[in-house]
Amino acid sequence: MPDILNRGRQRVGRLLRELLPRRQHLRPVGVHPGSRALAACPGSGTSYTEVYPAQVSYLNVTPDLYAHTTDYGGLHAKPNRVEHTPAAFVLSLVEGRLLADNALSVAIISPDNRLVGDASFQYDAQRSDLARPEDNNVFAQRWFSEPRRVRGTVASLLSGGGAAVGNYYHWLIDSLPRLHLLKKAGLWDEIDYFLVYDGQRRFVADSLRALGIRPEQVLDLRTHRHLVADRLLVTSAVRGAGTHTPQWACAFLRDELRAAAAVPQTFSPYVYLSRRDAPARHVLNEPDVEALLRPYGFETHVLSDYSFEQQLALFAGARAVVAPTGAGLANLVFAPAGTPVVELFPKHFTVVEYPELCYRLGHRHRYLVADAADGPITSRRAGWRENLTVDLNALSSCLHQVL
Repeated sequence: MPDILNRGRQRVGRLLRELLPRRQHLRPVGVHPGSRALAACPGSGTSYTEVYPAQVSYLNVTPDLYAHTTDYGGLHAKPNRVEHTPAAFVLSLVEGRLLADNALSVAIISPDNRLVGDASFQYDAQRSDLARPEDNNVFAQRWFSEPRRVRGTVASLLSGGGAAVGNYYHWLIDSLPRLHLLKKAGLWDEIDYFLVYDGQRRFVADSLRALGIRPEQVLDLRTHRHLVADRLLVTSAVRGAGTHTPQWACAFLRDELRAAAAVPQTFSPYVYLSRRDAPARHVLNEPDVEALLRPYGFETHVLSDYSFEQQLALFAGARAVVAPTGAGLANLVFAPAGTPVVELFPKHFTVVEYPELCYRLGHRHRYLVADAADGPITSRRAGWRENLTVDLNALSSCLHQVL
């Protein structure tokens, strides 16, 4: 409920900021489309470091799964089988400014008061798709708070969208790997502060601590929605073209966080994840599912009860995972290569995030799609909330195949 109220306040605040004029000189006056070209301009106060070159990325999921994948258009259409991924980079801005007062945008603003297009984030909720930099909602804004001055070097881990509303998957996949780009660019030791959405979330605090970032180095967006830093470091989006997770991001998470899994291991290696603590996508016949899984040695886990270190330890020791689709499956990056995964989908929320992750990690992915729970669904928001009833015979057959 607090998250819903917070998003409601942000939406109301954004609408008011589009109506009431104040400090309009802080609105950007244009767009720099590319960070590389900006840094090449003499006297721009910026520098650009390419970490990984542009490349072509491929998605290898079965034709059957691809056919089942729900298509709501825009960013939530069927995934690209081939993506032309732009270069991964770090941009340094002297007197760089950042404004992120809503989940739909992150505005990175250069010293000459222009939006840096490929370092900012912008989302069009009506089209359910990424928007052009020129359509960032900062340009519709009329009311601006005074930016907070931060002395020193600030690195932004903001990625917009799901990460902005506290989703674990987006924090792990879209935010944390930015630290790898900063390290590869040779800038780690120069950073004074790291900007995050909510440093009080347990998994945020735990994962940053595991990576050697001290609490006093963490700046929270709740107090720094609009800031100007002596030096601002920003990176390209981790999933540059939208859906494909780069191999370097998976390798970084596995290599850098593996030590955090060294807590006493008391879990069964056969893992069933329950969503009974989640607001949506409940397994309606979960007692029957658990009864079916129990003879194989499966234990049920509710991840909201666990620390970040416990989640890592659970997946690092996994020999098989069964779960309804959800953010907890982002922990598959810590599971041993080749781990069998059985993902349970509602009819109208069959998505590719975790099959795609399994493909990158070398896991053996299987899936079941439940029948429609309440008839046809035509919006992703409604599909996201759809519950599911698991076909026990199909699950039993699937287990015989993978175990």
